[in-house]
Amino acid sequence: MERRSGVRFMPAEISRMEKLIKNKKERVLDENFCQKLAEEFNCSPARVGSKALHAVQVQEWLRHKFPASTVIPPPLPTRSEEKALASQASALVSEEKTPSSEENALAVDTSISNDEGEVSPDLPIDKLPETEDMEFEARSAKDFAWYDVATFLAYRKLSSGEFEVRVRFQGYGAEEDEWINVRKAIRLQSIPLESSECRLIRKGDLVLCFKESNDDALHFDAHVLEVQRKQHDIRGCRCVFLVEYDHDGTQERVNLRRLSRRPKYA
Repeated sequence: MERRSGVRFMPAEISRMEKLIKNKKERVLDENFCQKLAEEFNCSPARVGSKALHAVQVQEWLRHKFPASTVIPPPLPTRSEEKALASQASALVSEEKTPSSEENALAVDTSISNDEGEVSPDLPIDKLPETEDMEFEARSAKDFAWYDVATFLAYRKLSSGEFEVRVRFQGYGAEEDEWINVRKAIRLQSIPLESSECRLIRKGDLVLCFKESNDDALHFDAHVLEVQRKQHDIRGCRCVFLVEYDHDGTQERVNLRRLSRRPKYA
């Protein structure tokens, strides 16, 4: 089974690309333009120690904003449709989960079920509840990694009473869409950490950790086993975190730049 790239752009990079799209329109899809933009991002202090971005990754993200310029069918929803789809799915997430179930989900059940059983017909998400400005991430059944959600396309109810939503991942086409269990594998986006926020991470915390290998660079759930506090310097946080990945039980020592924290509920 083909594995998708796990590149995750930082908020500042996304903001930069969105502004360029607004000002330069389709010119942002030019290969040389994307190469220069990738080089700009790689020179940022925030990417020190991280795997370098490639021009094709930048170009694919930008193409997601210009569905008419791609050859991948079917065309993506319009901006107004995306807002309606995301809002309805947000309501489903709120219906399926409470803050306490979010925080304790991994302690109860971390599996992703492939047993659909009987399901209701696929329903388009076309209602608009009062839920705005919420961004989500979803765990893929292909590799157990988390990816940013671009939009929710449809939903269905299983015979167990649980909901699934059909997800379009950020930067990917229709061929990568998946049905995702709302309770087990949809949640609010994790939050990248600044150097000054290292004190927020403690032993036992659930974090989203960027894991690199020869073949992949993906984001996985992990729990913090040990924290080595070190003096910060001009490069920022020098603390070291021993984490254990939930999907395979392996352990690794990582720096703060590879961690994102889970949002706290009020």
